[in-house]
Amino acid sequence: MNVKIRVFLKVVLLVVNILSFSLVLLFGTSGIIYELFGPAGYKKMLEKLKISWSYESIWLFMFICLIIMIITYILRKKFFK
Repeated sequence: MNVKIRVFLKVVLLVVNILSFSLVLLFGTSGIIYELFGPAGYKKMLEKLKISWSYESIWLFMFICLIIMIITYILRKKFFK
């Protein structure tokens, strides 16, 4: 494999891994807020922030980001030791 392509793939995997980790952290924090303020308070907060997603949609997106984070981590460790 060409060295430039290898470096490019390594950087792309790292960026995707960092972004997915950040999103998991952000949406995980929103889950803590949900537990602290309850469903009604959480819904009001989402409305104030002009976020039209429901609690279930946010958690589904967070789990998708978590899966992406795990996959990119494994790929980085397997191919770029």
